Amino acid sequence: MKLDYEYLSRIRRAVALYTNRKTSNILDGDFHSIHRGRSMEFDDLKEYTFGDDVHDIDWKSSSRMGDILVRRYMTDRRHNVMFVCDCGSKMEGNTPKGDSKKELALMTFGTIAYITGRNGADYALAYPDGEKSMISLFRSGPEHMEKLLYGLEGKIALDHTNTVKGVMEEIMSSINKRMIIFLITDMDGLNNLDGNMLRGITADHDLLIINIEDAMLTGDIVYDNDLSLYEKLFFSHNKKLHEEEVRIHKQIFDKASHLCKQNKVGLTTIQTESQIIDATVDLLERYRHGYYGYITSAI
Repeated sequence: MKLDYEYLSRIRRAVALYTNRKTSNILDGDFHSIHRGRSMEFDDLKEYTFGDDVHDIDWKSSSRMGDILVRRYMTDRRHNVMFVCDCGSKMEGNTPKGDSKKELALMTFGTIAYITGRNGADYALAYPDGEKSMISLFRSGPEHMEKLLYGLEGKIALDHTNTVKGVMEEIMSSINKRMIIFLITDMDGLNNLDGNMLRGITADHDLLIINIEDAMLTGDIVYDNDLSLYEKLFFSHNKKLHEEEVRIHKQIFDKASHLCKQNKVGLTTIQTESQIIDATVDLLERYRHGYYGYITSAI
């Protein structure tokens, strides 16, 4: 997929259809996040950490104390939203609806980031990048979103040594902000969820997971990304193999949902672009009401 202004305009058009009906207060409600932002009311000083705005550095206080200190201000409603995106050649696959997982993940990030920005939040993006992590600064606005989309588009389908778990650990150790974290992953990512990691995150932050659902390996037309060939009909239409695949998928998803419920994490799944906004709004509504894990019926 070639990322261009038409792609970005698709995000704006999709959101515009819902702005007055569903997304105008998407971040309202009870979140852990401290509402800090820029206003005329000064709050306090804190030590500079990765992700803070350099324009907020108080140079006089920093010189006096011997440490770099930044000013913090209070605002009525200001969230810091961190997006963490899974990567790898697995993202070259499709969803059960035939959508590209890569494009759907990009569209999911772009759409939710655009909505959160319109609702007064600053957002950042993180993902594996080779042996390291790419973690952006917290900003808002279309230029910020466009820059992040371009960067993610070039990395999302590549295999990296680092993992989502490694990215999460670096975020927790390097960013001293309370955040609403959206993890965009797939079935493999759900299978690798770690209870200790979830507990560490949700102690101070809100965590919501969006699963980009994988197409089945059994079906009418099955393409093997690893071998770069179409699967033989003998295997793709084998009834027992299909039943076993369904069982494994359910097992992985049930385990992930159970972990999310235990650790107060929201979870939803998306198969196609038209589901992004509805699924996200429903996810946040369920989360606000204390319905964690995955629930098939809306409130």
